[in-house]
Amino acid sequence: MAQIQYKFNKNDEYLTPPYAVYPIIKRLKANTTVWCPFDMENSQFVKVLSEHGFLVIYSHIKMGQDFFLMEVPECDYIISNPPYSQKGRVLERLYEIGKPFAMLINFQGIFDHKERFRLFKQNRVEMLWLSPRVNYIGMEKKANERVPFQSGYICSGICSNQLEFDYMEIHRKGEGANG
Repeated sequence: MAQIQYKFNKNDEYLTPPYAVYPIIKRLKANTTVWCPFDMENSQFVKVLSEHGFLVIYSHIKMGQDFFLMEVPECDYIISNPPYSQKGRVLERLYEIGKPFAMLINFQGIFDHKERFRLFKQNRVEMLWLSPRVNYIGMEKKANERVPFQSGYICSGICSNQLEFDYMEIHRKGEGANG
């Protein structure tokens, strides 16, 4: 377990493939504004959401915009793939902000942390379980084959039910669409 976490935590910058964005789109109201706080212009969240008619505001620490310090832009939803090592802090801030959110994260150990457990117990938490597993793209721009953990979206104010399931359609070239 420690070796798996070390392997994937060496760098918090694992990019989301486009097919992993589609399941969240059908749960959003059309023509709304989405803030992607851990994304740059070339992010698949930014590209796919924009292609589907959403107004997307993006920010990233590399552009000098620290999610934990910056003012929240006017938006309807907050959606992204946050840095894994900061997921607890990210979720705390999202609940403080109070806007509907969806964060694509590794589900492994998500409830094993005392503070996260308390946070979820005190707030509405929704899980969108994805299948098959998301093959994130490393900094070498290659999709990781055989990812050893299950990912999905931790949400609040997005899903109708607290637990939902969705299949992702994955094409050979890494593109995908889902309903």
